Amino acid sequence: MMSKNLFLAVLSLVLLGCNSKTIQVEPVGKTIDDKKVAVYYTLPRTVVYVKVVCSQSEYIPGPYAEYAKKFLGIEGISNTDKVEYAITRIDIETHSETDPKAIFAVYPSGKGYGNYLKLSADGLILPLTQTIDSRTLANSQDFNSSDEVVFKDLSVNPFIAEETTTFYGRTLRDSVYVRVPIQRSMTVERNLEEKAKEAADFIFSIRKKRLDFLTPDIDHPFAGDALQLILKELQRLEDEYLALFIGKRLTHTFSQTFSYIPSSTQGENAILFRFSESKGLLAPTDLSGRPILIEFDQPEYPENFDAVKSDMESFTVKAKLDRFYYRIPVITNMRILDGKQQLASKRLSVYQYGLLAQLPVNYRGN
Repeated sequence: MMSKNLFLAVLSLVLLGCNSKTIQVEPVGKTIDDKKVAVYYTLPRTVVYVKVVCSQSEYIPGPYAEYAKKFLGIEGISNTDKVEYAITRIDIETHSETDPKAIFAVYPSGKGYGNYLKLSADGLILPLTQTIDSRTLANSQDFNSSDEVVFKDLSVNPFIAEETTTFYGRTLRDSVYVRVPIQRSMTVERNLEEKAKEAADFIFSIRKKRLDFLTPDIDHPFAGDALQLILKELQRLEDEYLALFIGKRLTHTFSQTFSYIPSSTQGENAILFRFSESKGLLAPTDLSGRPILIEFDQPEYPENFDAVKSDMESFTVKAKLDRFYYRIPVITNMRILDGKQQLASKRLSVYQYGLLAQLPVNYRGN
């Protein structure tokens, strides 16, 4: 009877020891022990996406650019092609993704995995097979095929004209040679300056005609919509003729998205991309452009966080409970800088800047 009672006591201790097996949560190193049954989860990290919208302005000089000052009094007109780029807008977004440096293995107890699934639903931790979110880095360009540059010949007179020229010949009359005028028609081609002068004269005639329509003292048979159409057409003609002198400027926009993963809790800055007015957006390694920096301030940690973390640790130790690990994100300020000029800024929360906290496996969430 004594030996039987002793056997039952030992068996009870063994069973109690098996049932008292607790959940183990361990960080995963470079290798995973495939001999143990476990569920894996990963902590989130924050990725910053910076979308840069850039405009390209292309100047095409007109064929009469060198005569703009002489015939129209317009100074500063260039007769060389030019392309200029400018940053017009910067949009900043943050997205979360799984952190490959923060993977944990959950080894179950006799009662399973605890409240692990509840934690996953609350977003504190996520299974390795579940992605928080993701996005595609894409470039976009806004081209307009109708922007093809064509300088039309708007002259009202033919480019080739006939001129009558008088030549003098000699003929014998009464034993005397005398000069005799001979007229001949010749086809001549007007030079560029003559064409430019003709275009300038037509511009002034258009302006005079428009002024006549706008002068109330002059009677004309047009009114209402008809007059508006006439004035609109006169403006279109003047713009076309002016383009022959001042050239045409075409502008289109394109965007490119850059990503950056913050890593230093002491604050950090890095070259996000490079920029050149003559080449546009460039890679960080292209030294032909000036650097555009992304800068993060040192995170703002709560003053009482250490105390809260200490209390949590002491609670879990006293209760002899295993715990899950999760991250509490912290707030920081981020800026995009072009030298000393601030192009954009945003206040955001970053997971990897946060502290690693612990939560009992018997956590009772709402």
